[in-house]
Amino acid sequence: MTDLFHLVIAVLLVLVAAYLPGFWTVRALAGSRLLALSLAPAISAAVAGIGAMIAPVVGLDWSWLSFAGSGAVLVLAAWILARRGVRLPATLLDGPLVARRSPAALVAWIGALTAALAVTIGPIAARAGRPDAVLERYDTLFHLTALTYIRETGNASSLNLNAVANTAGRPASYPAAFHDLAALVPLVDIPIVLNGTVLALALVPWILGTALLARVVFPRVTWAPPAVALVATLIPASPVNLWIHLSPVPNLAGFAALSGALAGAVALWTALAAQADPAPQEAACPPRGGIAPAPARQAVIAALLAIGLAGAGLALLHPNVAVTALILLAVLTTVTGLPQWRRRPWLIAVPVLAMLPVAVLAYTPLGARVTGFAGGLQVPWWNALAEVGLGLLTVWPMALGVVMAALWWPGLVTALRTPQRWLTVAWLVLAVMYLDAAVDSPLNLSVLYFRGQDRIAIPLAMLSALLVVPGLQAWAGLLRRTLDVDAARGRRPVIAVLVVLATVAALSSIPTRLDNAAKNLAEHYPGRGRFLQADELAQFARTAPQLDRDRSILASPYSGAAHMYALHGLPAYLPVAGVALNDSDRAAIEAVPLAGSSPAHCRALLDQGIGYVYQERLLYQFDPAFRSIGERGDDLGTVVFETEHSRLIRIECDPGQ
Repeated sequence: MTDLFHLVIAVLLVLVAAYLPGFWTVRALAGSRLLALSLAPAISAAVAGIGAMIAPVVGLDWSWLSFAGSGAVLVLAAWILARRGVRLPATLLDGPLVARRSPAALVAWIGALTAALAVTIGPIAARAGRPDAVLERYDTLFHLTALTYIRETGNASSLNLNAVANTAGRPASYPAAFHDLAALVPLVDIPIVLNGTVLALALVPWILGTALLARVVFPRVTWAPPAVALVATLIPASPVNLWIHLSPVPNLAGFAALSGALAGAVALWTALAAQADPAPQEAACPPRGGIAPAPARQAVIAALLAIGLAGAGLALLHPNVAVTALILLAVLTTVTGLPQWRRRPWLIAVPVLAMLPVAVLAYTPLGARVTGFAGGLQVPWWNALAEVGLGLLTVWPMALGVVMAALWWPGLVTALRTPQRWLTVAWLVLAVMYLDAAVDSPLNLSVLYFRGQDRIAIPLAMLSALLVVPGLQAWAGLLRRTLDVDAARGRRPVIAVLVVLATVAALSSIPTRLDNAAKNLAEHYPGRGRFLQADELAQFARTAPQLDRDRSILASPYSGAAHMYALHGLPAYLPVAGVALNDSDRAAIEAVPLAGSSPAHCRALLDQGIGYVYQERLLYQFDPAFRSIGERGDDLGTVVFETEHSRLIRIECDPGQ
């Protein structure tokens, strides 16, 4: 019960950190409440990421004090700018999220969303069993280690965090905004902090952001925001499902925040276009009551500041997300600005400038860390086409995705005949990139995503959820015509049929969700490796108080011992999978089979501060670089504990003189 309370505390604290600085920054620039909510997670990520880089420079540890100070400086700067006339314009996000409805309709929507959350989270919670469950993906090991490192050192800078990936502690860069937000949760155990942060950042910004995006894209469809929020909650390729599927948590947190950031960008672009060409878009962005419209130049400056901050936050969550945002902005501004290019040729510069950073990263050494990556899941072309066409995207494919595809395909077609045609173009662009990643195409269109279709699946799912709105309108019209009834008489039967079908489809996904969650959360799953075995967890918990914390444990990073740094504070010599080995590391690894009889090899271990060797036969993944750790060792020293598949040895060899 205490762990559950800690999980709730972690979720609440992270949501406060993820929304307050960004919300008040936009409000200080005279933005509306909904606009502030849409941009808040991305801007708050920028506050955390930039603040964490500045903190060590001025001699501060990363804490609520340094985070609050960074946020206060930004809000104050925004307020000063607003006093000088740099204010955000009125947008489609002024006013309520949904039109006023009857209490019964409101209760129905809240009940439906609550039920959808239960369908989405329930199977994960059931398979996890406890708030501190460790997800069996090796990305999880990096994030647990990174959070423990931040808590111990007080340094959360993106310029330093990848120091955990080398034994020398050499500073190396890694986008750390997710970890910066998570590290603000004090005292709570690290596994609970990680789980709570992912739940908070994968659910709330994603669901609320897609609802706000629907509010902007379909301003006259009053039911669009709650309907899209419902679809986004249930859609298989959602951020929370990507967490269990692969655990790339900075990516999924960034893509969850992208939906709201895109809503804010679309709203501001529409508002600025209306100011530049008021006649055709006169009713698009009505002025707020009591607030005079900001002059065009100041409004552009304020909008660029807000979008720039949000973009910085997305990049600090993960550069993949910022790349996606730039691509979507390029599509939006190209499709909507194309009719005006002849009269206003300077508009061409907007999509060009948006794509310029993408091109620089893809075709220059600046993106070499990503573009040089080799690997990833490759499937045949017909399989890739089926994944996209049937809604069976690689993140948790299930029959529910096919049902949703039957809704968004008509929307994809009908949107081409509406002002929302940019949605169709954007969906097609991402679909092509998904196919490129799925087949490892030589075109390398997905090279900035590590050629991973699982990452591209999330923004593709976001657009698919939006396209459900025109899809439902198309299906409803077809049903009314088929039944030969007028709109007033046909609405209730159509809604009733849709509700029944949606309920059946959502509930039918539960067995698949349970099985998918079990693959990486259950104690045992046939054919799936495990970092952590129940017996070794029990043995480490029993012996941890007796171990020397000044001496590290040498073990394969694909074994359970590496997790003991986050679980029990025991230093692991190789703390994360993918650690960069130096000559001393290789010498220590190769010394294990010989150290019991060779003083020179014994010194190779002791000189690196290694006091224990953990040997395991049931590795999560085998890597020949660490083979020697599991060889021989009977004469190394005392066996601290032993299980059916592993043992921990205290090094007591003779180092000689």
